[in-house]
Amino acid sequence: MRRYVFLLSLMVFLAASCAGRKDTLRPDRADQIITHQVQYGETWVTIAEDFYGDDSRAGDLALYNGGDPEQSPEPGSGVRIPLEKKDVRKLRSKLDAADIYNDGLDLVSSGDYAGAIDKFRSALEIDPALREASFNLAVTYQKLGLHDRASTVLEGLVTREPDNPDYLFALGHAYFHVGSLTEAEAAFLAALEKDPNHLKALFSLATVYEKMGELEKAANRLTEYIIREPDGEWSAEARERLERVNRAREEKR
Repeated sequence: MRRYVFLLSLMVFLAASCAGRKDTLRPDRADQIITHQVQYGETWVTIAEDFYGDDSRAGDLALYNGGDPEQSPEPGSGVRIPLEKKDVRKLRSKLDAADIYNDGLDLVSSGDYAGAIDKFRSALEIDPALREASFNLAVTYQKLGLHDRASTVLEGLVTREPDNPDYLFALGHAYFHVGSLTEAEAAFLAALEKDPNHLKALFSLATVYEKMGELEKAANRLTEYIIREPDGEWSAEARERLERVNRAREEKR
């Protein structure tokens, strides 16, 4: 589970002026300007979403910083973010939600899953856009065997971010455990389409096919997994399952 750190690098509050440069995010001066240190993997879109809750402001934010909207800012660099009073209020709420979310992660680490769920839900009441809280809420539901609740949360996440293979994989896992095998198959296939190297999705897809009685498909997927990850986390289990599947195939002949 990933700790939420988008603002913990933290910010330097500056004067309201911007050295004579016109603020393309607002025709007059910003109320405050902060400097955010870019983390690895961040883009103008994710930064705009984090600070404004509005990814449509990404292009203007890039131009404000003299950057190219089509190219991600350099990790470690400082990005200036002009804020109006309403943005500052929203940002403070996001920080409060992030603190509660991180408390939830600590409770997960200590094994208090019920307490963690309460924290994640509280964080989402403050900041419904905090996807890490939604994702970890779903994962914690799964730890408690509440796969139907997990699938509901994950369906919402996949609707908002359909290209995220981790969300798709987790959704497939939830579907599998509630017995929705066709839906689980579709979710794992989608995860592999988005990320062909998502080998846990490949292994899980084989498990779905075995459960469905599609033994040839299961054997093919397990063989592919073993070839691609001969010493991986689940390789020993994959070999055992492949032997079992092949025995079942022989018995059916």
